[in-house]
Formats: sequence, structure tokens, C-alpha cells
Amino acid sequence: MAKIKIEQDSKLNEQDAFERLKEVLQDDPELRKLDSSYSCNFDEAKKSGTAKGSKFDASLEVKANGGGSNVKIEVKLPLMLSPFKGVVETTLRKKMEKALA
Repeated sequence: MAKIKIEQDSKLNEQDAFERLKEVLQDDPELRKLDSSYSCNFDEAKKSGTAKGSKFDASLEVKANGGGSNVKIEVKLPLMLSPFKGVVETTLRKKMEKALA
């Protein structure tokens, strides 16, 4: 499996960063184009979540970091989708930066 790891610090507090990313993962039409069958599960208390589709598995973790937060997303792609790793990473990074701005 190919792995994509994206980590970013944000000035947003842990709760706000989690809520914004949760909304993006659940509702973003561009992400749905990558795998329309995926579903998300979130743990509000731990500020974490998972997304699972027919083409990938992903995890989200948001932790407090001083006055802001640290966000980690990890995606596992099957070997046959390895050529698309760059597209997936670029799309996720762009969505994450916009949500945390």
C-alpha cells in the first residue's frame, strides 16, 4: 500500500480545526469525485476520525499545540492507485490549507 502523510500546524484551536476538517471530509464534492462511496466516522471527544472507501483508508487526528492545533491526515492507497498518489496528496493538502486558513 502507498501511504500519504500530511501534517500541518494551525492557528485555529483544536475544536475549530477539527470541525472545519470534519465538514470538508464529509461534504466536499471534489473529494467525493476521488471515491464517491467513502464514509466518515468521527470521535468528537478524541478529535479524530476515519474515512473508508472502496479505494482508500484514511485517518484524521487533531491535537492542541500551544494556542493552536496540529493536524495529521494519513491515507493508505492500494498499490494499483499508487500512480495517483500525487494527485490525492495535492488535493488533500489544498483542501486542508483552505479549511485551516
